[in-house]
Amino acid sequence: MKEFVLNVECFCLKDTLECGQCFRWQALDPEKNEYIGIIKDRVLKIKQEGNKLYIKSNVEENLEETVRHYFSLDENYVEIENRICKIDENIKNALENTSGLRLLKQDFFETLISYIISANNNIPRIKGSVQKIAERYGKKVTFEGEEYYLFPTLKELEKVTQKEFRECGVGFRDAYLVQTVQDILSHKIEEEEIKKLSTEELRKKLLTLKGVGQKVADCIMLFSCDRKEVFPIDVWVERVMAILYFRINDGKVKKKDILDYANTMFQQDAGIVQQHLFYNMREKKVLI
Repeated sequence: MKEFVLNVECFCLKDTLECGQCFRWQALDPEKNEYIGIIKDRVLKIKQEGNKLYIKSNVEENLEETVRHYFSLDENYVEIENRICKIDENIKNALENTSGLRLLKQDFFETLISYIISANNNIPRIKGSVQKIAERYGKKVTFEGEEYYLFPTLKELEKVTQKEFRECGVGFRDAYLVQTVQDILSHKIEEEEIKKLSTEELRKKLLTLKGVGQKVADCIMLFSCDRKEVFPIDVWVERVMAILYFRINDGKVKKKDILDYANTMFQQDAGIVQQHLFYNMREKKVLI
């Protein structure tokens, strides 16, 4: 199992994996920027040293293509960051802390299930539930003598009951997961078809699923459908926008006002801006 080396520019592995957009990565050594995770059909072990990524996997087929796609490495983030830092001083300051944070291109079905679990939840519990679902129903693979579990396919979750989902720690979201699996099986929503929809049409389609509100729908679109123009709003985003843009310290701003501002000022880069502001605020890096 040989190590693959990839040159990168404007990429920070740590910020990309720890900014809250994904749930199946574990830091092996944060000081050395080394992580291990499971994406689609494989385990990835990845370390960043400067502008080089050192990558190992249990599946070497299409490894470079898989890594480039997942981490959006073929997109010109130098150009994107140069563009968004000109929007205002808040974004310029945020970028000084988190330059190189990239939006991942995650599997649609896994992202859908994971973000239904995320509603009114915290990241450690979400990770725990997703891991338990993978261990119970996903395919077991071996990498460097350790066992890992791929996220289960739609077929592998077809007969999972509400009780069984609840045993994975998802709480009241158990019924939502059962219904969503059935909705996809009955072709109420089809991945290849929905990706052809406009962003507004796609949002409306996702909102027909049980347990999917606007924030969850926007996260699914941003992290698995490449809709960089969407601007998910959670408590952290609401707080940072209220303080930096509306000059309100108690965080009480209407979500419609925040969205109107983001659509007008951040436009096609709203989702990238959102991740920088969110991560800076959550990690107390900013700005206030």
